[in-house]
Amino acid sequence: MTLRRFDALSIFAYSLSAFVILIVVFHFVFGFQYAVILTDSMKPHINPNDIVVIAPTSGEDLRVGEVIMYRVSVGNSTYQIVHRIVDIRTDPAGRAYFVTKGDNRKYTDPWRVYPDMVVGKVILVIPKVGAIWYYVPLIVLVLFLLIIGSLAYDIALVILEEEPIRPKSMKADLLAVRRKKIKVYYHRRSRH
Repeated sequence: MTLRRFDALSIFAYSLSAFVILIVVFHFVFGFQYAVILTDSMKPHINPNDIVVIAPTSGEDLRVGEVIMYRVSVGNSTYQIVHRIVDIRTDPAGRAYFVTKGDNRKYTDPWRVYPDMVVGKVILVIPKVGAIWYYVPLIVLVLFLLIIGSLAYDIALVILEEEPIRPKSMKADLLAVRRKKIKVYYHRRSRH
């Protein structure tokens, strides 16, 4: 059995699937979240269609200048907002809260962001990938089918592949003839 060399499509498919598995593991095991930025409020550092990776963080560990994602309810809707902490203050009840502001905005946000509202801290910005982020389920399905197809193809090759028939060489023929002559010679000699 011979080992088949990996072609470029197989390497790409396996690399992409490893990347997807890594994203899923970081999300479900470590709690990382991914969000597509829709507005220009954090320009020029974070632009629309950028993806941000958010690491879960305790509200007590945050400092002024860090970019966070937090949830705020306005009316009947809940929004996730990515803005920078510009100040840390204390309310009349003695609870600490964050004052946040978009880098591209003139005014701070009109609400107080308490530590329990914080989803996490932005640790990575991936530019312009957000446009395809909505198609990730379809991409994962196609990738899964490609991997299954590639594995099935590899298994079929291993099962159906036969050992190549080696052409007889001249040397092998000469050795066979020589053995036959020796056998005949000794056979004749033993009769006499």
